[in-house]
Amino acid sequence: MRISYTELEARVRGMIKEKRFLHSEGVVSVSRMLAERFGLSPDDAAYIGIYHDAYRYSCDESTPAFCREHGIEVFPEEESEPMLLHGALAAIHFPEDAGGSVPDHFRIAVRHHTLGHKEMGPYGAILYIADYMEPGRKHLDDDDRRRILSGERLEDMIITIMDMQNAYFRREGIKSAAVSDELYGFIRSGGTL
Repeated sequence: MRISYTELEARVRGMIKEKRFLHSEGVVSVSRMLAERFGLSPDDAAYIGIYHDAYRYSCDESTPAFCREHGIEVFPEEESEPMLLHGALAAIHFPEDAGGSVPDHFRIAVRHHTLGHKEMGPYGAILYIADYMEPGRKHLDDDDRRRILSGERLEDMIITIMDMQNAYFRREGIKSAAVSDELYGFIRSGGTL
């Protein structure tokens, strides 16, 4: 049987910097709100949210090989920037850190919260949105958050976020990840998570 949310929260607090922990608490609050709005479990969303960045400071040049050894596909952008694999490390370690098995959708959500993925499911969508727009994120203002939350579906919110990100990427000359582009195209063509 897995540990309680409170126990997991304490464990995560000891694994990451205080600023990152405060971010994770913000992700939990947005995740709970979105889960309630869309008829999903707020408790599951919170459990996923508090844990998502537990391995944020654990990635190095050996991480891609470690992930592949554990059956996780490593995308080219993650190969060149291993920090992007912190969600993959969390997916690998989630059962152990939670003191027992966790549902597959918990692991899938944390795996894909950074770049997104068309198979991340509704909890992955919630985490992706909450990670981007939690109250501590300074790159957004209240109008930006209202615009994101005005989406009728989780997929609508993701498109709004990705449009905002893509505009920033164009300004900065950054190429978006292929897996992110695939998610964008999937939703735009009517796909649901």
